[in-house]
Amino acid sequence: MGIPFFYHPDFAGYDFGPSHPFQGIRFSRFMVELESRFPAAYARFDFLKPESAPNDLLELVHERSYIDRVVALEKKRGYLSVDTQLLPGSIDSARLIVGASVAAAREALRTGLAVSFGGLHHAGPDYGEGFCIFNDVAVAASVLLREGLSRILILDTDAHQGNGTMDIFYRDPRVLFISLHQDPKTLYPGRGFIEEIGAGPGEGYTVNIPMQMFSGGSMYDLAMNEIVFPLIDEFKPEIIIRNGGSDPLYTDTLTSLGLTLDDLTMLIHSVAAKARSAEIPLLDLFLSGYGAYVTEGWLAIVRGILGETMELSLPEQMKYMPPEQLAWIERWMRATIEMLKKELRPYWKVF
Repeated sequence: MGIPFFYHPDFAGYDFGPSHPFQGIRFSRFMVELESRFPAAYARFDFLKPESAPNDLLELVHERSYIDRVVALEKKRGYLSVDTQLLPGSIDSARLIVGASVAAAREALRTGLAVSFGGLHHAGPDYGEGFCIFNDVAVAASVLLREGLSRILILDTDAHQGNGTMDIFYRDPRVLFISLHQDPKTLYPGRGFIEEIGAGPGEGYTVNIPMQMFSGGSMYDLAMNEIVFPLIDEFKPEIIIRNGGSDPLYTDTLTSLGLTLDDLTMLIHSVAAKARSAEIPLLDLFLSGYGAYVTEGWLAIVRGILGETMELSLPEQMKYMPPEQLAWIERWMRATIEMLKKELRPYWKVF
């Protein structure tokens, strides 16, 4: 059997209009590119169709009043937030994405690795924003908790901090939420400072790692080796749910990070390798990314998951960074990591 990969053509309905940076054509475009350009990689997947998530699953993380409000807003093409209009069909597609992430989570537990389109991490208990209607990541984790798991790691590598996922699990010690994201002083949603570490019984189980603008692969390596991997070793999760698309790339039109395609591949590969060596099931979800090179970024993610040789390229040149600016970014990152370790030291032996 191949690696389970959940996809449905009706994901295309998750679309916010022709002038919006998130359009539903991204899903089928990626599938065509993967199959036509990299048939060996395509053949390693077992493509499965998900079922739509019913209300009882959504209500594991969202208030019923919020779900009802979403349905009412779609009928009049209303807005969840200034950037998130509900167009006809968007709710049905959102339910499919949630259903896919839930099914993929179960398959990851069964087979050790599964993939799906997902990562709608800006939707919280009673709100949606940032192109996110329902939080598939949180629903998938909550289903696994309901089915008996007690230690789940959500690793969010999206350029934007996962405020919705954070809010849902902020007081829950069964879920270790780690987010690597662009410095929230410089990017939406303006959440994810190192001081945000959880509350009550969940204190210490939210870990935010801000990345300075233009941070490249070496800075991500530093964050992973100094914070993420030590936490995995101590927490010993029963599953890792990684979510995040192509928006840490230097070509992304909504963010200002500095990953190359090779950097993105190595980041994903490092997570997959860690999960494999520690015998931890891995669910990998990707969905975000903006601009002309989303598909190339998603292919870089697949390349990291599979460890395949896949020739990828970006035609845009990276902005020149003088050595003194690169050195400043590294000093900033090292100082941030030390401050974060100080915040986490009361809760984790590794620090």
